[in-house]
Amino acid sequence: MENGADAKGSLIKNEAVRLREISPGFFGVVIDNPPFNLIDSQVFDGLKAVKSFAEDSRNAVRVLVFESANPEFFGAHLDLTAGDHGGSGHEVSEPAEIFQEWPAFSYWLSTTPVVSIALLRGRARGFAFAFAAAADMRFASKQNTLLCLPEVGFGAFPGGGGIEWAQLRAGRARAMEFLLGSDDLDGDTAELYGLVNRSMDDGELDEFVYTLGRRIASFTPASIAAVKNGLTQLQPVPSPEEMAGTLAVAGALQSSEEGQAAGMRVMAKAGGVPFSRAVELDLPRLCDAD
Repeated sequence: MENGADAKGSLIKNEAVRLREISPGFFGVVIDNPPFNLIDSQVFDGLKAVKSFAEDSRNAVRVLVFESANPEFFGAHLDLTAGDHGGSGHEVSEPAEIFQEWPAFSYWLSTTPVVSIALLRGRARGFAFAFAAAADMRFASKQNTLLCLPEVGFGAFPGGGGIEWAQLRAGRARAMEFLLGSDDLDGDTAELYGLVNRSMDDGELDEFVYTLGRRIASFTPASIAAVKNGLTQLQPVPSPEEMAGTLAVAGALQSSEEGQAAGMRVMAKAGGVPFSRAVELDLPRLCDAD
């Protein structure tokens, strides 16, 4: 794997997210937030630092590939506990603040002239799935990818991009199955449903994605940007206002009496937070009827 850049060689200052140049115009982003790559304040701070770097024209960023240092988890889900991390001066400290800023970041990812690719290995659930789905392309390990939006099984709602991207990528009927089933989809099923571009043998995944990224980055920036903008005009992506609206629905459901009761049942079944490794590995089982 080519993602082994250490924090010292990173182009941003963050303990959980590393950025390095792979070839001219092509940059790799590695998420490394053990043990489960939870989307917490430190990870989100790192993603915003990547955004700032990519927006600086002096850096000539044309392609970003996002991947994980953890083969079991591309990203578990949003951290359910408050944090106080930071690494580059853009700190956020509460999940609520990530909720507020996420729609704008997701919209930027899907509309910036920079092409984004998610290299999926391991589990991508909840916000981690929404993050990957907002990227321009997704390539998954056939043997080692599980995608899930488990919110309905938790008595909640996949707002902030989950429901929007699921329908845009998979269509209404398959999104309905994915969202209401609250269960993992493997790489091959994700490809069949349109949630990823391709499901590939794990041993071939890195070479394919890196070759594609280098090739795209070698082309004229104006042509790359024009194609991405043209596709977005033909099929609009979820707006920040739309994603904020579904986050509001999620908040209302979670704060309702029924939602709180469902959440408490799930938390009791899990043994509280933070979740154990066994729980995180098989998270959808928390949603199973007793």
